[in-house]
Amino acid sequence: MKLSESTILAITAGIAGVATLFTLIGLTTPKWLRNGYGLWNCNNVCSPSTATLTILSLLCLVASFILLIILLIRAFPRKFRYIPLCLLIIGTLFLLISTASYLRHAKIIGYSYELVVTGHAFAYFASIILAFWFGTTINEKSAARSITQPPTITLPTSRGL
Repeated sequence: MKLSESTILAITAGIAGVATLFTLIGLTTPKWLRNGYGLWNCNNVCSPSTATLTILSLLCLVASFILLIILLIRAFPRKFRYIPLCLLIIGTLFLLISTASYLRHAKIIGYSYELVVTGHAFAYFASIILAFWFGTTINEKSAARSITQPPTITLPTSRGL
């Protein structure tokens, strides 16, 4: 079974889109703590740095998602293909830092906090897939510069089924 470059980019864009959606929902909902405190009505429970870092991570995830879509339709120069990867990694780090800074002030967490952690997991997974794609396209490009077909990845087939 072969996975084309477009398939890997589409999967990565989808996962990055899910991560962006979870982060947006977690950022805008009021249940970071079970008693109803969120980032915007925290009554000295949380710090402003948590909200700022979560907003910055959301912006990085949105920009990365848009750039992945542009890469998918081949409207983005290939020499800048590392930018979505960098944005995913930066957004993931900001999510991790924001959730960690919130934990310093809260002792009980709510569903919004868990949504951002889920967004973090999806963003991290998407950045891993994008890094995999980035590495395979560089290897194939340097190995055979005369190939005009898009790079593909061959997965092992299961035997005996």
